[in-house]
Amino acid sequence: MTMKNLFKSFIQAIKPYQPGKPIKEVERELGIRNVVKLASNENPLGPSRKALWAMRRAIREAHIYPDGACFYLVRRLAQELSVAENQLIIGNGSNEIIELLTRGFLSEGDEVISAEMSFLVYPIITQLCGAKFINVPMKNYRYDLKAIADAVTERTKLIFIANPNNPTGTYVNVQEVEEFLARVPKSALVIFDEAYVDFVEAKDFPHMLFYVKTDRPNLILLRTFSKSYGLAGLRVGYAVAHADIIGYLHKVRQPFNVNSIAQAAATAALDDRFFLWRTKRLVDSGRRYLYRHFKKLGLEYLPSQANFVLVKVGGDGDALCRAMLKHGMIVRPMGGYKLPDWIRVTVGRRSQNAHFVRALRACLRERAATR
Repeated sequence: MTMKNLFKSFIQAIKPYQPGKPIKEVERELGIRNVVKLASNENPLGPSRKALWAMRRAIREAHIYPDGACFYLVRRLAQELSVAENQLIIGNGSNEIIELLTRGFLSEGDEVISAEMSFLVYPIITQLCGAKFINVPMKNYRYDLKAIADAVTERTKLIFIANPNNPTGTYVNVQEVEEFLARVPKSALVIFDEAYVDFVEAKDFPHMLFYVKTDRPNLILLRTFSKSYGLAGLRVGYAVAHADIIGYLHKVRQPFNVNSIAQAAATAALDDRFFLWRTKRLVDSGRRYLYRHFKKLGLEYLPSQANFVLVKVGGDGDALCRAMLKHGMIVRPMGGYKLPDWIRVTVGRRSQNAHFVRALRACLRERAATR
């Protein structure tokens, strides 16, 4: 008997999520300096000052176990969102809450539905539970909610909708969501993942928090402090849902799952409204800057409601990303999302966006010269 006999076949079949290399490692490998990373949709402003001050205070008590109930963060979030405290659960990033949902509600043979070009964690965590992931094709790079509703069966337990979607930056509107929710049976949980909600400018974007507050016990809202609040390295996310759902999720949550420094930073970040305004302004102006230059370069792109833009570069997007490394620019190839001739770039500071455009223009010229 070998060790592999102990492995579960449905876990063996998983292709692990591939994070990008750290900036320092790229600089070491290529012998260059001042590399800019615009690959992971992070906030280029970093954390807010209020969050930094809170972290410095909290680190003095790093020898003490964190508050297992995230009491102060839950109380502050409940005030911010105007929901009851028992409608909130905090996770080690919203990824952990996705895992809690799959561990808590899925058994082998159950089904999970989402779109084919959406967050790669959804199918990975579904497979961990031995459940079946249903990939519904997108329509014009957007979630096709009608097709998703058509795909629901008696075995459907979870439906994930990233709105805005990663990596396309597209969204589903109010009318589409209302028609969709009217069709989905109460036996299926509908999870709206709003990691990028703070960057939305669209007037017809659905305010899912309102729907959660109404009598919809099968609706769950996910959000994170990683993007607009600049706390990706601390891993803090949360879910808003009916109290019964939240109470059930606490049964599968590990104790002390969110460290005390992260809790302190997230609580303080909620009070820094000026920082959030700066972040939104930076992203809005940065998107428009990228759009202008993509048009000048004759490149197709998708107008985005998030802090990144998906652009079609033609040919091998992965090869182009490797070429851009030599120009000190890290961006994300999209082959893993079945978009081999597209790349995704995070909106950065003005100087970083300009660096990206220069590197992209140079790499496109180099590629054209070799044809």
